Amino acid sequence: MSNPGERLANTVVAMGDKSRELARQNSASEVSIVGWLREWGAFLRVRILFSIVATMVTGAALAAESAAVDGTIAAKLVFLIGIIVGAVILNQVIESESDRLMPRTSRRPIPAGRMRRSWAAVAGAVLTLAGTLGLLASGDIMLTVLGLAAWALYVAIYTPLKKKTSWQTPIGAVVGAAPVVLGAGLVDGYHVPQVWTLFTLIFFWQFPHAMAIATLYRDQFSQAGIQVAPVADPSGRLMRLYTLAGLAGLQLCVIGSVIWGGINPLMAGLLTIGTVYLTLPTLTFLRDPNQSSGRRLMRHTLVYLFLLILAFAVFRWFH
Repeated sequence: MSNPGERLANTVVAMGDKSRELARQNSASEVSIVGWLREWGAFLRVRILFSIVATMVTGAALAAESAAVDGTIAAKLVFLIGIIVGAVILNQVIESESDRLMPRTSRRPIPAGRMRRSWAAVAGAVLTLAGTLGLLASGDIMLTVLGLAAWALYVAIYTPLKKKTSWQTPIGAVVGAAPVVLGAGLVDGYHVPQVWTLFTLIFFWQFPHAMAIATLYRDQFSQAGIQVAPVADPSGRLMRLYTLAGLAGLQLCVIGSVIWGGINPLMAGLLTIGTVYLTLPTLTFLRDPNQSSGRRLMRHTLVYLFLLILAFAVFRWFH
């Protein structure tokens, strides 16, 4: 028979073991929650989704007659996001085999086998349908048509073309700039000049940005059969053409917008400084397109995009 001291000691040990087990369970639970959030963040492409929503909101702000936001506008924004998320998911479903072949995308949920392709396809279709029905119910036929057109351009045209032709780049640029117009559509502001100025700037911005990424991951794209410009034309001429077209288009857009009243001279000066900011890394990249110059250009384009959206938001605030 154990004495009281031994029983007390055994109780303390048992309580310690139980506490450690509970701590391990809580830690595992926290890890699983973090892992779950990361998994869904990767699946929904949260960073890209955030930039799309920010662009739509900026487009709406540029086109709005007042800063007031009613329930109808907020609801239409949610429905548009549903269509966009559906498109993002279906893009991953279509590209899952290609993604599996590239280290930069092989760890995404579908190619890595952590999410079933069929389940993802259903989720993408349901979100697309829900967003479409919601927009139709709001009575905004024009926005519904534009939202579905952007969805079709991305899922049914751009995505399949990535394995067939380098013309994917300008088509993808239209898709990338479309959120500006969709945002303006939330407030029926399709006629506002600043909306089309921002749309055009983002369209041309994507050319140097896409060429930097295509150069950085050229070998991976080639292995997966993705016909980005450096793969479709190993001489580099097509890549240089796209890059120069984007840089020239940015400044021509600024000049044209001043002439037709899209922006004022102060804004034009700021945007010109932005173009100059991109010029040096772009010229370095064109002279020697390698990993280092491509990474530097990609970073500069991302900074430019952030400052571009910020500049137009401030422009709307004080205009």
